Amino acid sequence: MTKKLDRRNAIKASIAAGFSAVGAKRAHSAVLPKVTDDHPPFLTPFSPPTNFKRDLTPGTTPVRLASWSKSTTIDYKRDGGISITEMVKRVRDSGYTAANASIRRSIWLDASDSEIRELTDALKRYDVDFFDMHTTGSNIHPDPVEREKVYRYTVDSCVAAEKTGCRMVTTHTGSAGNERAMSPHKDNWTWATWKESVRVMRKILKDTAGMKVPLAVEATNMTAMNNPRAHLQLIEEIGDPRLKVCIDPVNMINLSCYYRNTELIEECFDLLGNHIIAAHAKDSYILPNKMSAYITEVAPGKGVIDYETYLVRLSRLDWPRVLLIEHIPDEEYPGAKKYIEDTAARVGVKMYK
Repeated sequence: MTKKLDRRNAIKASIAAGFSAVGAKRAHSAVLPKVTDDHPPFLTPFSPPTNFKRDLTPGTTPVRLASWSKSTTIDYKRDGGISITEMVKRVRDSGYTAANASIRRSIWLDASDSEIRELTDALKRYDVDFFDMHTTGSNIHPDPVEREKVYRYTVDSCVAAEKTGCRMVTTHTGSAGNERAMSPHKDNWTWATWKESVRVMRKILKDTAGMKVPLAVEATNMTAMNNPRAHLQLIEEIGDPRLKVCIDPVNMINLSCYYRNTELIEECFDLLGNHIIAAHAKDSYILPNKMSAYITEVAPGKGVIDYETYLVRLSRLDWPRVLLIEHIPDEEYPGAKKYIEDTAARVGVKMYK
């Protein structure tokens, strides 16, 4: 005879079944924590496991450092009062070995042959890696006019990168909302939005076919592209070898992994490996005196991101990646640079000199 469940036992059984199903679905993911002995089922398991151990064995590959301050990008302006050569030299003189460009319409798209030669010669002379044409925009913008502008911007950036020998173009899949590429919207995590993201990114790659420049997607917290599994899914669905990853752990942070970002970083490198061709550096910080959670960006070293693990994993890749410090006031870049270099020295990671 089947034993009749009372209400309390029914609730217990339902909870157990729910956790079991969640655990089965999430077994592949270190970032989405499972209930264990030190994580009671009635607590949201945001705390790291008590027995978690980091592997800080460094690799042998040096890490290049870049900065998104006003004086250390390669955003050349003909009337800017500084030559191309001086602009590249200034990057080196600031202690960086790589740089990106980020202006809305790149001057490099219309650059003359002599300007390209000067750029190429200066990059070689000062050993600066022109690694990225950063292209911020929502490639799935719901407004057709705005979407066409972003599409043109992304394609033009690929043309400019190809022309100058810049190693990559970074972009975003985008948001279903009308605001920015990283804006929240109720439809961002629907299958329809995901399929549209795949379609649009595939179109950009098809329309730039024949170019060598990789198109690297960067995560944004409030869209579907906000974790390493989404990166991998996009790569696998599109199947184009030019589609790569610009890794940014801060852009993947939410409450469930804020205190478990070491596991997030490990999962990024475990799943994505050599699909990662560049990295961003900032930090994540919850304002401590607010009732609701306000997660904001701060300079590296002023938040919770595990830079020891981050640098170690970059050093295990097979050629030097660029780590770009970004999104902080200009006066904070020197301190952020020192923090990263000091952390690298502490764990035995070589910085490219």
